[in-house]
Amino acid sequence: MARENKDRILELTQRLEKKGIYLLARVVVLVLLFSILFFPSELKAMLNTPILLGAILFANAVLAIILLADLLYNPQKSIGSLAIKYIYLTTSLILAYGLFYYINATILQPPGVHYTNTYGEPHLEYDVFYISGSTYFTVGYGDIAPLGVYARTASVAEAFTGCLVNLVVLGKAFQSLRRLAL
Repeated sequence: MARENKDRILELTQRLEKKGIYLLARVVVLVLLFSILFFPSELKAMLNTPILLGAILFANAVLAIILLADLLYNPQKSIGSLAIKYIYLTTSLILAYGLFYYINATILQPPGVHYTNTYGEPHLEYDVFYISGSTYFTVGYGDIAPLGVYARTASVAEAFTGCLVNLVVLGKAFQSLRRLAL
């Protein structure tokens, strides 16, 4: 049964890669990341367009699933390729959860975030990704917190996911290093 599931997952990821969906998802993740860093007006436009927001969230989820399946089931060729996959996986998960926090804050359970210390004007478009990053890496500075049942549940799931991904990647890194040493 476990072998059949593994084969199904690998077959699905290979089909998605052949269709170009994997490459498209990587491009979407990079566009979102660069819009967060350098293009604030475009970021607001993307986040305020429901169809585009859904497509970006879907692309992030697809990329995360493909990369996680690849990390779990395929032997990694080198530490460098493992590092690149880890960076993409972590980025896509942080962005996907950040998008969920944004949807929660604007649609599902407004206001969605609670600011304990405001040292300036809050910017929800950026703050949701800050919440996501600090939750994923289990930092939790305490200056901003998710508000509402959905956001709190997502933050627990994200912290667990971050720990799990780090554990898997660390195990794969040691496995690759041991294989190189032999």
